[in-house]
Amino acid sequence: MELTVESLIAELGLELATGHESAAANVRWVHSTELPDPTPWLRGGELLLTTGIQLTEPKVQRDLIERLADHRIAGLGFGTGFAHRRLPAALLTAARKRDFPVFEVPYELPFIAITERAFAQLLNERYEMLQRNMAGDVLAEALTGHLYPEELQARLRPFGIGEQAAVLAFSLPDAAAAASTLERALERERVRSLVAIRGGLLCAVIDALERDPVALTRGLRRELAGRFGEARAAASRAAPAHSLRLSFHEARCALEAARLANGRAVEVASYQDLGAFQLLLSLQDDDALSSYCRSVLGPVEQGEGDYGDELLRSLDAFIEHNGHWEKAASVLYCHRHTLRYRIRRVEQLTGRDLSSARDRIEFWLALRGRELAR
Repeated sequence: MELTVESLIAELGLELATGHESAAANVRWVHSTELPDPTPWLRGGELLLTTGIQLTEPKVQRDLIERLADHRIAGLGFGTGFAHRRLPAALLTAARKRDFPVFEVPYELPFIAITERAFAQLLNERYEMLQRNMAGDVLAEALTGHLYPEELQARLRPFGIGEQAAVLAFSLPDAAAAASTLERALERERVRSLVAIRGGLLCAVIDALERDPVALTRGLRRELAGRFGEARAAASRAAPAHSLRLSFHEARCALEAARLANGRAVEVASYQDLGAFQLLLSLQDDDALSSYCRSVLGPVEQGEGDYGDELLRSLDAFIEHNGHWEKAASVLYCHRHTLRYRIRRVEQLTGRDLSSARDRIEFWLALRGRELAR
């Protein structure tokens, strides 16, 4: 859970006096200061604590709030019982105008208690980040397909994942922000798991010996959507842990198939929703998949060198947007005439015609297969 002014004062049993709308901003560090202007020594994101010994005049109080707000400081904890019996009126008025978080720290609560609580939470954040990076490394290695089954299972074992595993995939506006929420939700459900971000998706590899992946994902999706906005979700079937690469692609392709369903998607996509992706997945461990992709896309990759990747990215965007020049060009951040040139070049290199439904289908299958074969 990320440290915010709001979460910290809730733990301490304190209340915000101002800045309720801004109190959800992350706290990067905590500092104590008695300077009228500490901003030259701050980077932004800090929570400041002060007794206000030098803040005796209303103008000085107003100026401090203006400087802190302009410098994007997270908030101000004001200690009373020293130079001030209560929060100064001028300071509160200025803070309300800027929606700047200010809270009172009573004399009985030492600043060290606040900093210790904050530092403990910041340390937990760093630990969670390190653990997630390790999980990401394990998942990345598994997806290469280069690990022996015994080696892959050994990598998964520290995360509590046994012989049966499944992959849950979530598409969210901010996958990184939702990762810790997903981890805590899985812990609450007593599901041993590995949570990582892969290809912009928030993924969880779970021990699936006694759990229904789709039912579990349904509840998790609702929780994530409630906190982070629109969330699409998919789950693979439970399968031997050494087949993790196939499970990942099954979940990812189900999610992609759901995206293409034009509003007919189920709440949690699964192998039942794969459609044409099922054909690609059935070939993913066979040289036939790579051979097919090369036969369709090879002339572009080999004929244009480094520019070939740009041509294929343009081709993918053009097909995904149903041949709509303006929309595809917008996604690619290029002019529609540039896109027209690229598509003509693809047609010239491959001898295919994108006005042909058959050629569009073959291009689409090859592009998706290329992703699976990587």
